[in-house]
Amino acid sequence: MKTIFKFCAAAALVISTANSAFAAETAVMKVTGKLVMGSCTPTLASGGVVDYGSMSVDSLSDTAVNQLGQQSIQLSVACTSPTKVAWTITDDRSSSVVDTGPIDQTGNPGAPASEFGLGVTADDVKLGSYSVVTEAHDIVVDGAAGILADSTDNGATWAADPASSVYSRPDGTRLFTYSDAQGNPIAFKDAADVLVISAAIQNTTTLAITDDTVLDGQATISIKYL
Repeated sequence: MKTIFKFCAAAALVISTANSAFAAETAVMKVTGKLVMGSCTPTLASGGVVDYGSMSVDSLSDTAVNQLGQQSIQLSVACTSPTKVAWTITDDRSSSVVDTGPIDQTGNPGAPASEFGLGVTADDVKLGSYSVVTEAHDIVVDGAAGILADSTDNGATWAADPASSVYSRPDGTRLFTYSDAQGNPIAFKDAADVLVISAAIQNTTTLAITDDTVLDGQATISIKYL
């Protein structure tokens, strides 16, 4: 039994020595992690629908543009963590725009460059247009009054708009965010604002409507991380 034991011990010693001869003389330590940007989601009240209701054609002018007035809708932006983010609005019905000069909440018509399309009739006649104004007076950012800022150069420069409302551009080239008094974008987690929609349609002679016709304006709000 001693002989067998010594043989086994010797064999184990040889194997151990052989392994140590080829063992690596270094060890690698990795330090890892992941930096994750906060994600933000825009939400519109009322399912995103601005409804002007039913209008009798007989009650509309057959010679002049028909101003439909203003409707408002709340826009909220919720982020998973404080994030610098902007948003923009792009017209999904731009091919249907016709200049009808919607009168905004200040009693003035917007510029043609700020008009969004309202769709077409069954005979492909353009119905009219609407504008979207972001209110600077009703902003809440993380529970406190906020300041609106906008940019027309893709975020290279920003202008604070603490006392004025600002028209959206239907081609999506005007960005909106919330800022300090100097117009520098701030990181936020939750923000809410009010969009005012002003709409107008062409006279009924031009429209020549012969059946029920639905206003079909549609725009997309997109988030841009700064």
